Amino acid sequence: MVIVSFMPEGKRVEAKIGESLLEVARRAGIDIIGPCNGKALCGKCMVKIIVGSDSISDLTSDEKIVLSSKKLNEGYRLSCRCKIVRENAISVFVPGESRLGEYVVSVEGEVFEERFDSVVQKVNVTLPAKVWGALDEVVSSLSVPKRFNLHALQKLSRIADVGIEKKLSLITYNDEIIDVRENCRPLGFAVDVGTTKVVGYLVDLMSGKTLSTVSDINPQIAYGEDVVSRLDYALKEGVKALQEKIISCINKLINTACDTTGSDVEDVYEVVAVGNTVMHHFLLCLEPKRLAYFPYTPTTREPLCVMAKSVGIRANAEARLFMPPLIAGYIGSDVVADIIATNMQEDADAAILVDVGTNTEIVVKKDGKFVACSTASGPAFEGAHITYGMRATIGAIYRIEVMANGEVSYSVIGNVKPRGMTGSAVVDLVAGLFTTGLMDKSGRLNTNVGTRRIRMNDRNYPEFVVEYKENTAIGEDIVLTQKDIREIQLAKAAIRTGMNILMKKLQVDVSEAERLYVAGTFGFFLNPISAKIIGLYPNIDLSKIRIVGNAAGAGARAMLLSKTLRDVACNVAKKIEYVELAAEPEFQKEFLEAIPMPETCAI
Repeated sequence: MVIVSFMPEGKRVEAKIGESLLEVARRAGIDIIGPCNGKALCGKCMVKIIVGSDSISDLTSDEKIVLSSKKLNEGYRLSCRCKIVRENAISVFVPGESRLGEYVVSVEGEVFEERFDSVVQKVNVTLPAKVWGALDEVVSSLSVPKRFNLHALQKLSRIADVGIEKKLSLITYNDEIIDVRENCRPLGFAVDVGTTKVVGYLVDLMSGKTLSTVSDINPQIAYGEDVVSRLDYALKEGVKALQEKIISCINKLINTACDTTGSDVEDVYEVVAVGNTVMHHFLLCLEPKRLAYFPYTPTTREPLCVMAKSVGIRANAEARLFMPPLIAGYIGSDVVADIIATNMQEDADAAILVDVGTNTEIVVKKDGKFVACSTASGPAFEGAHITYGMRATIGAIYRIEVMANGEVSYSVIGNVKPRGMTGSAVVDLVAGLFTTGLMDKSGRLNTNVGTRRIRMNDRNYPEFVVEYKENTAIGEDIVLTQKDIREIQLAKAAIRTGMNILMKKLQVDVSEAERLYVAGTFGFFLNPISAKIIGLYPNIDLSKIRIVGNAAGAGARAMLLSKTLRDVACNVAKKIEYVELAAEPEFQKEFLEAIPMPETCAI
């Protein structure tokens, strides 16, 4: 048995010969980022061997390709490629860039038409001092629902005290009395379970007011950046660990929201959760095997209402968990929530909705018909697979402008020295390089222009220097490589291909689309002008683009407050036709045509 110490925590863990350091770290609860789930593609799971390097397998060709010469010379390795080969003590340092950090996320979303008719209600009653009949009969005579569940009856029997008048609050769920309290403010919790982030809203169900908004990184990211990587892990190791991660995160958010508002988790009577189909299955601990293989069929598409405690959510003992309907294997209830938040179903004219993220969902609507698809846009927009890409956290460049002379200006989160670039900044950069002629239509950097920022790297590929090492927080140049540009091109081409195919399905010309709704955190921070320049968005008038932020979270909150909107959601879900892009005859042609920069773009 080998003892591995993870620094700076000093946590000591027993390990076995043949295990990778990434596997040991995960088992120990050290959440090292693993966007590619151990495939040695992303280079994000770096560690530095302090003691016991001779007990670790030799440097692999994968590491030589992914890690820079500087990192290799400093002794950094990929934890996914470091296998334990000898029974000697090992000490490993995990740097900050390899860990889950405090990320900046877009938590606010707009609801275009709110309704207020919650399934949870509070009815105030006064129990007479002298009760001659059965307690439930007396309460039922006070014009409240007549059906008590056992929990409520037990509470009523303990609270009632003959000879003393009692003022009680009856908590009802639809037509059932589920709880009896002497003093209570019923609360609900809406949560958007994203692949990358989780956002929750604590809501007063009597006033409809949002009391607190909380967010956190989805801890499942330790098992892979995208749903495909996590599915791969679930198929090999089981889904339970992934469920425990997300339930723990939701419970943490509920506790935080309640603490900051002086509320009690016992007052939370309902949780509404939305997410893509894979997140839905992980949360409910449903076997995801059918989602991993064509035709990617979910266990169920129907809306679900279960006891929150049955999946481990800590709230009131009688709290319910409501999950809206799914559309298909890769179109989940978060898309339904997007539609509810934007009120897209009521648009008289053609409209497009795109929720940009690690997985991008697209919906096109015309004449009451909906078509939808999911594109494997990859994690490039979230910073993964980009050499100096990172999430929106302290030290991340989030805006870049390229001048005509090739110089740049940029903004950094926290106004500190930069550590890397967000996906939105990379899109700004690619757009700027194209419009200034520093990059051609094919996406290749122009090495013939007179700027010192374009140079050849040690692998003889062109790269663009965003900032030099003396001005960065990482002690090395922050660059955009030719490979990075290709990653962005492939990601944007996947999204445009989805849009183009769906628009052709309903015979929608971009000129007749009255609205392009852009949802999601990446879409929130993305400059729409830059997005149009690189061809991520169609050539639509900027006035028609509506940035709606976290529409999925807003839709979840709207459904928490309205049973009518839940019915609307169920009806809309039945109308949506799912399109499997890979099966479309024109997919390859559309994709290849979408890779280059567009010829013209009216701004």
